[in-house]
Amino acid sequence: MKVAFLMQDTRTLYGAERAMLRLAEGLAAAGTDVRILLLRETRLGAHASPLAEAFRQRLPVTEIDMPGRFSRQAARAIRDFVRREKVDVLHSTGYKADWHAYWAAKRGALFPTVSTVHGWLFRWNWKERLFQVLNLRALRHFSRVIVLSDFYERYLRRHGLHPLQLARIPTGIQPDEVASEEMAAQLYATPDAVFTFGMLGRLSHEKEHGLMLDAAVQLERHLATSPRSWRVLVAGDGPLRVQLQRQIERRGLQGRVILAGPMAAADFFQQVHVLVQCSRVENQPMSIMEAMAWMRSTIATRAGGMPEMIADGVSGWLVPKGNARALAAAMREALAAPEMARRAGQIARRALARNYPFGPMIAEHQGLYDAAVQMFGGRRRAEAEATF
Repeated sequence: MKVAFLMQDTRTLYGAERAMLRLAEGLAAAGTDVRILLLRETRLGAHASPLAEAFRQRLPVTEIDMPGRFSRQAARAIRDFVRREKVDVLHSTGYKADWHAYWAAKRGALFPTVSTVHGWLFRWNWKERLFQVLNLRALRHFSRVIVLSDFYERYLRRHGLHPLQLARIPTGIQPDEVASEEMAAQLYATPDAVFTFGMLGRLSHEKEHGLMLDAAVQLERHLATSPRSWRVLVAGDGPLRVQLQRQIERRGLQGRVILAGPMAAADFFQQVHVLVQCSRVENQPMSIMEAMAWMRSTIATRAGGMPEMIADGVSGWLVPKGNARALAAAMREALAAPEMARRAGQIARRALARNYPFGPMIAEHQGLYDAAVQMFGGRRRAEAEATF
């Protein structure tokens, strides 16, 4: 089986990109012939791409130039690649990649197409809403659409995708490849470590860093006379970096909240006791999965697929979206009972191994590709017989 992954070269390596990288690498290790197609927008100029470099280190990569957001020329190049390389299935992710796969396959008439939906931001921005509508229109013509969470499966069914078209395959992960139990246990075994809450990911609106700052202000007020030390480590980069730095200074949180810039996940979790994921929308965040592998509990909002990952009061805390008071209360509880937070992290790691196994995820993708090819061949035979 030969599968080509089609992605936009976002020049970033955040959760969705790292999930697809692990998937492609796992498929290749399991015997699938995997090729990578990256859509590169020439209008953005020539810059380094951590995404392209990460894939090149592991798999054959072909770059396809496109002058704008959408390009018929790029779609033809994808179609030519599929034919020339005798690709069995084209697997895309992201609205630009999905739309170009839709064009290249001529609405699914030329070859099987599969997509993984990592989600949308649901912001009231007319461009984003338009791209979301176009994405949904394209997905209705795909052979199969993979969803990671019940939240997005229900959403796509409401928007016209047939239940038999959808396949729920959560991202799998191998905890020991992220961190050994011995390494993960070291932080809580260090008594003089400052208790650290952490946020990991892109500094953008949907992550609600401002909500975390509001919660930090409340936590500071409630613990003004407490001797226990604490801080918030914010790792990542993005369009809100300057704005967040100003908000930190304006609220007098310079001694509490650290903007660390981009950090490797391992460096981050070796310093963080509890992950905070207070986003207003998420699918299946890689940051939570890595936190679980590192035996870290998570405080998360009841948004998207996150309630499916965290057992409230068992492996972490779930709080209402946009509620700084509830977020601060959960942070205060974790700070007051670090042993409870540590035990929740241990439970989280066991839940990760049980609910998100890596090997079965790879096998399910391989089975889905086989089924897509067989279904496509059967449909073509039926069409030929109908016209005979």
